[in-house]
Amino acid sequence: MQKLRLLACVVFSLQLAACVTETTVVGSDRQIRPKMDQKEAARTRIALGINYLQRGDNAQAKFNLEKAKSLAPELAEVHNAMAYYYQQVAEYDAAENSYKTAIDLEPNNADSYNNYGAFLCQRGKYEQAEQLLLQAISRPGYIRAADSYENIALCRLEQKDFIQAKTYLDLSIKHNASRPSALFNLASVNYAMADLPAAQVLLDRMQSASQISPRSVLLGYLIAQEQQDYSRMQMAEQLLLTTYPQSQETLLFSQGKLRESEFSLLRQDYKQQLLQQPTEQLKAGVVQPKIKITRKKPPAAVAQHTEAALLSAAIVTEPLPESVVVSENLAVTELTTEPAVSSSESDHQPEATEAASATEVQQHEVQQDETLYGIAERYSVTISDIISWNSLRDNQPIVKGQVLWIGQQAPRQIEPQIEVPERYQVQYGDTLFRISMRYRVKLTSLLQWNNLTEQSPIRAGQFIYLKDPAQLEL
Repeated sequence: MQKLRLLACVVFSLQLAACVTETTVVGSDRQIRPKMDQKEAARTRIALGINYLQRGDNAQAKFNLEKAKSLAPELAEVHNAMAYYYQQVAEYDAAENSYKTAIDLEPNNADSYNNYGAFLCQRGKYEQAEQLLLQAISRPGYIRAADSYENIALCRLEQKDFIQAKTYLDLSIKHNASRPSALFNLASVNYAMADLPAAQVLLDRMQSASQISPRSVLLGYLIAQEQQDYSRMQMAEQLLLTTYPQSQETLLFSQGKLRESEFSLLRQDYKQQLLQQPTEQLKAGVVQPKIKITRKKPPAAVAQHTEAALLSAAIVTEPLPESVVVSENLAVTELTTEPAVSSSESDHQPEATEAASATEVQQHEVQQDETLYGIAERYSVTISDIISWNSLRDNQPIVKGQVLWIGQQAPRQIEPQIEVPERYQVQYGDTLFRISMRYRVKLTSLLQWNNLTEQSPIRAGQFIYLKDPAQLEL
C-alpha cells in the first residue's frame, strides 16, 4: 500500500509578473515599482521553496521558506509549508509545532488539519490523527474530503483494521468516484480480504479510465491467478514483461517471488488479524452469548442432515433474537439465547448442546473463488482450526468441490490416490510449489529432477519431470 499522502500545503502561483504592478509619479514620466504585496511575495517564496525541496536542494528550500515566514508570519500556508519541510528532513518536533501554529492562526483551514493528521498517523499517533482528519472533513467549504477519508483508511490499515479501512475507502470513492488511489487501495484491500470479484470490478474501472500501472497489472494477475482465469493471467504477464520490464513488480514476477509482493503481504496481515481476533476479544473481555438449542425431532430420513444444521447454528458467535426458527430440508431447529450465568448457576444448567458440539461435525464443499479466510469467517472459526481439522499442509490451496470438515474432532480425511504421470506440461498460473502439492511430490525432488532452483521461472508449455528421469531410463 502507498504511504499516506499530504495535500498541497498552499496554492502556488508561479506567474511572478502578476504580483507586480507599475505606476507613474504625477508630473513625471518616470515609472516606479511599488513593493510587492507581502502575502503574495510569501506565496512566491513558498512555491520556490517547495520546488527546491522536491529537487533535493534542502538548503535553498529552507532559505526560501524562512524568507516567506519573515514576509508573512501570520499566514497559515507558510507554517504548513515549513512543517512539510521539517518532515522531509526528519525534524519531527519542529514539524508538529509548525502544524499547531498553522491551526492556531487559521482554525478553519482544513488543509492544516488534514496534513497534521496524516503526519501524526505516520508517527503512529493513530487516535489523534483520525480526530484531526475528521475535523478537516467537517470544516466548512472543504472540497478535498475524499483525500482525508482515504488518509483515515490508510491510517486504519496501519493498525490492521481492514473493516474500517474498507469503510473509509468507500466514503472516499463516494466523494470522488474517479479517484485513482482510492480505487486502487480499495481493490488491494478487497484482494487481501478474498473478495476477488469486487477487487476486479475496481481494477476494471481504473483500466477503463486508462489508469494503469505496474502495481495494478500485478494485482490483476494475482486476482486472475486465484480465479484460475488463465486468459487474464496471460494478458497481465505480457503487459508486465513488454510495457514495464524494469519495474519492481516485473522483477518479482520473473523471479517467482510473488509472495513478497505488497498484495501478498497485505493478505498475510489480514490472515494474521483473523488468527489473532479471538485472543484479542478475550483480552478485551468480550462475552460470547450462550446458545440453548431445543431440538424438534425430524423424520428419520433427514435426521443426519439436521445434526449438521444444528452444529452450524451452535457455532454462531453473534447474539441472536430471543427466538429464531431455522428450517432446512424439513428439519426445524429452534434457537434461543440466554445471558451468561455465574459458575454457581451453571451447575444447574443443562449441557445438552456442549457435548453435542464437541463431537458433531459438518462438511463444507468449497465453492468457486472461496478461500480459507472466507470460510473461517463464515463459520466463526480460525484458519488454523480448519487447517488442523483437515490436515492441510502450510499454504496448501483449496479448490472448488473440495470437502472440508468444520468442527472439533473432525475425522481425518482419506486422501485419494492420484496417478502421477512421468512428465507434466506447465499451464498458465502454475508454480513449482503448486505442481508439487497437486501431485504430492516433494518440492526438493522436483527441483533436483529438473535441474531447477526455487527461483527458476517456469513457462506455460514447458515439461516438468514428476518422477526421477534416471529411474525412467532403466
